[in-house]
Amino acid sequence: MKIYGSGFLAKNLKKINIPNNFFIYAAGVSNSNLRDNKEFIREIILFRKILKKIHPKKKFVYISSLSVENISLKNDPYVKNKIKIESILKKECKDYLIIRLPQIVGKNKNVNTLTNSIYDCFLNDKTFKLWKNSKRNLIDIDDINYILEKYFKNFEENKKIINIFNYKSVDVLRLLKVFSNLFDKKINIKIIKKNNRNINLSKIQKDTLLPKFYYKNLKKRNYILNMITKYYL
Repeated sequence: MKIYGSGFLAKNLKKINIPNNFFIYAAGVSNSNLRDNKEFIREIILFRKILKKIHPKKKFVYISSLSVENISLKNDPYVKNKIKIESILKKECKDYLIIRLPQIVGKNKNVNTLTNSIYDCFLNDKTFKLWKNSKRNLIDIDDINYILEKYFKNFEENKKIINIFNYKSVDVLRLLKVFSNLFDKKINIKIIKKNNRNINLSKIQKDTLLPKFYYKNLKKRNYILNMITKYYL
């Protein structure tokens, strides 16, 4: 078994070529808004169980979240849990790779993702609750597969953390307009003044970044529009 997980990301990662010495843990709580501590405790227990089963010569890859880079979210239950699992891996594993990903867009049934929730509002004439001045970092699942397959092929380091993200985060208001123009339909919006989850990409440590050639597809014009059209039209 090279990949542990049964969700959207795990199923897609199973499509790419992964070296035999890699083991990828791509499971866990998928709803970043969850507040049920029992679910996070259950995830910690499961992670420790799987970690003990993996041969020490395997490179243990943990799929984490880019939200870990947002200091203001350090007490958020979802982010706090990711940080805790990363800490466990660092202490108990001799050879690991932590990959922090942003919000991934693709065909999946998770109603809690940003783009799926927006799409649901358009389909069912619901009101979308917009956090004022919020931005989100979005990447196509196909681009994640491309980046990771290329990276795994050349990766030889030990005890490494990498952050993968779109160099340009998108204003959620602009994203709503993309959907609106695509479907030629207006959406009801309720603006909420709340501490947003914006990540300051410029403050991410340079030694966790990948060379720009990995991101060739993200440089294409109208990346967000093309991605939304691809999965929702």
